[in-house]
Amino acid sequence: MIDRVDVFVFLDDVQFNKREWQNRNRIRKTSNSNDTKWLTVPIQKDAQRALIKDALVSNERNWIREHFQSIYHTYGKTSFFNKYSSPLKEIAEKDSRGSIGQLNIALIRFICKELGINTRLLKSSSLNVKGKKEEKLLNICKAIGVDMYLANNATGGYVNANFFNKEGIQFVLQNYNHPEYEQIYKKKILPFLSHLSIIDLLFNYGPDSLNIIRRGRTLYNPLSSP
Repeated sequence: MIDRVDVFVFLDDVQFNKREWQNRNRIRKTSNSNDTKWLTVPIQKDAQRALIKDALVSNERNWIREHFQSIYHTYGKTSFFNKYSSPLKEIAEKDSRGSIGQLNIALIRFICKELGINTRLLKSSSLNVKGKKEEKLLNICKAIGVDMYLANNATGGYVNANFFNKEGIQFVLQNYNHPEYEQIYKKKILPFLSHLSIIDLLFNYGPDSLNIIRRGRTLYNPLSSP
């Protein structure tokens, strides 16, 4: 999505939800497993009802060491592991002292840079926009002066496209189709596991990852459907 837009806004001033993807992602469980494994960043208990930008990471246990041991055991022999693993770990160590929002944004900025994505990145907290749900999204669009809002399909489940259309902003669903790519261990092609962390693709394909990501592009305008 970041690659497809002129401006991408991190929605960091909404409530953190530990049951979503804000502090977790999946990797292959082992280097040749057909199962997945969750990597979850712990959040301080008293911060779990805070905004994403204020939900502080808990470092009571050494989760960074645990996660990167898991990452090493799964991806240590991939073609681009050595290129990306150390910078990713350095970011985790530096930005885990703050909020989950800070950590996520730092990781995403690094990945965008490595892939050559030059989209302008903003935080919604910097825009001082009010409102809830679709009203907040609309006000963000107005604040940055856009004429089209590209949303993920989940947003389309609770937002009426006409709410944006009547304000002169086209509402379009990303409708992304996850591309398949070869996931390899010791020159053997493994059964494909979909919707893993970007590091699965990055460690296997490096700079060519963006070309694979772009294969999944489609667009769906809910106002033009039959």
